[in-house]
Amino acid sequence: MNDLRFSPGAQLDLVWIETRIEQWLRFGCPETSVRIDRHRRRVSFAAGDVFALMRWLASDTGAVTVSIDIVRAMPPGEPCAVLPWITGAADRLLRQTGDAPVRAVLDIITRIERHGLDPRAVCPDYWRDLDARLRASRPAPPYGRARHEAWLWRRAAS
Repeated sequence: MNDLRFSPGAQLDLVWIETRIEQWLRFGCPETSVRIDRHRRRVSFAAGDVFALMRWLASDTGAVTVSIDIVRAMPPGEPCAVLPWITGAADRLLRQTGDAPVRAVLDIITRIERHGLDPRAVCPDYWRDLDARLRASRPAPPYGRARHEAWLWRRAAS
């Protein structure tokens, strides 16, 4: 039996219709995952969880759109963005659309993972900074162990 009740945080449906619409998580660990039908799966994230959603859409004319969003689920009542594809409270940290910008974000995520770091634990300000720099066609800031340790220290001190 599919139980579609979810805890506070953020919920979204991942849709997969081959060659038409494909949505998947690049990183993130859903608190729950329920199959709705053969094309949709509903996932939920606890408040504070960070995840990356990849979306690939093809139109009838053959145009293809690719995007990546990095989102943090928020507790109810906290200031947050209204994202049409998310139910619940969420804070968009990064949104990039188009082949080159999405590829740049994916490369950065891979570099972060090569440093042995979990992209879910990266400082939220880094994702915002990266988003702004990519939009301005500026070089991406590096994120390595030293910057991550500074973030962990700052978070523990506050």
